Amino acid sequence: MQTIANDSSLIALVISLGTILIPMQVLQQGRTLEGKDADNILKIMSNEQALQILRSTIDTPKSAWDISTISEIPLTQVYRWVRRLHNSGLVRVSGDTNASGKKFFMYQSRVRSIKVTLTPTDETLIELS
Repeated sequence: MQTIANDSSLIALVISLGTILIPMQVLQQGRTLEGKDADNILKIMSNEQALQILRSTIDTPKSAWDISTISEIPLTQVYRWVRRLHNSGLVRVSGDTNASGKKFFMYQSRVRSIKVTLTPTDETLIELS
């Protein structure tokens, strides 16, 4: 996590990991989300486990087991977070059936970077790419 301060009227928080958010509005892949959805994305970004899941799935899709092993997050927490990340549009879920007929799911981050800009005028801008 990196904090950049240009002057006293603008602080940008950049998390390397589009979508644009204004006070109560998020523009995400062509659709507008408001209120609780914008707050939800900010809450997700503040959680280290959610960020670990996003980071570990940027380049290639991974199973919940793989994510759990790589990030050392309990498997139950991984399932909770991927569901929340998927519901927020931050993770893509794909599934298939293996040779023995068992279904499995793979998870991949839909974002590579998240940028939050705060100003003293109650305006918040979030860019997801």
